[in-house]
Amino acid sequence: MIDAISENLLSEEITDTKALIMPGNREPQLDDIARVTSLGAIRAQIGAEWLGDMLRENRLNSVFQPIFAVGNITKPYAHECLIRGTDKTGNVITPDKLFGAAQSADLLFQLDRAARAANVRNAHKAGISGNLFINFTPSSIYDPDSCLRTTIDVVSECGLDRNNVVFEVIETEKVRSIEHLGAILKSYRDSGFRVALDDVGSGYSTLNMLPQLQPDIIKIDRELIDHVDQDKYKQAIVSKLIDLAKQLDIDVVAEGIERQGELDFLTSHGVDYVQGYLLGRPNALPFAGNA
Repeated sequence: MIDAISENLLSEEITDTKALIMPGNREPQLDDIARVTSLGAIRAQIGAEWLGDMLRENRLNSVFQPIFAVGNITKPYAHECLIRGTDKTGNVITPDKLFGAAQSADLLFQLDRAARAANVRNAHKAGISGNLFINFTPSSIYDPDSCLRTTIDVVSECGLDRNNVVFEVIETEKVRSIEHLGAILKSYRDSGFRVALDDVGSGYSTLNMLPQLQPDIIKIDRELIDHVDQDKYKQAIVSKLIDLAKQLDIDVVAEGIERQGELDFLTSHGVDYVQGYLLGRPNALPFAGNA
């Protein structure tokens, strides 16, 4: 039926036309208003039924990538939790496919909340001690205090020290409302956690956010790290970012390090923490150690 209707509508009309799917034996109630969505989202949800099944069956796994203090690359300072899905036959579903389907099907809130909780539980189950970086998508959170309550409850359930948990904003450069993001970060901080911004340096907007958001940690955009030791323009930007962060008492993580030259440059320019395939790849188990 949805396909038949869509054939006669423009793409803008599919987006603007709202509908509610519910059993035919009852009248809509006030609580049903929150489930009203566009025809486009309904069609995407039908095409992404596998995603709903995966969430209901809790088929979310995690891998963990180590982050090292620049002065000690043998023992991790932290692990970043990275979500993975699993289909019914056991095959891995990548984050791009998960979040792409969730975005189209208007299920981003449900997936992001489930991913945060799964990452915390999976890290606890894997026996990871120390600091944890947990990713989240700001656009999936409409009311910080209520939306983040589930994640906070899971952290308490696992007995983790809140000061060891860092909530990392992913796709920082795509944030549209700094005020909304600021409210989210405040909610996390008020609950005893630390916060980090990802992809800093990818555009002017991310630098403009620093005075307003005052994160505890920033991650330099991996595109700036790639061959930074061989590119004077990248060197100028990265060194200034590190200097700026130090003036603001913000710790800096350089991610995406794949070459020794990159690590040497970043070490010599005073970066605080380093992360990348050169040092340790994502794994289902805690980092075992570099020789």
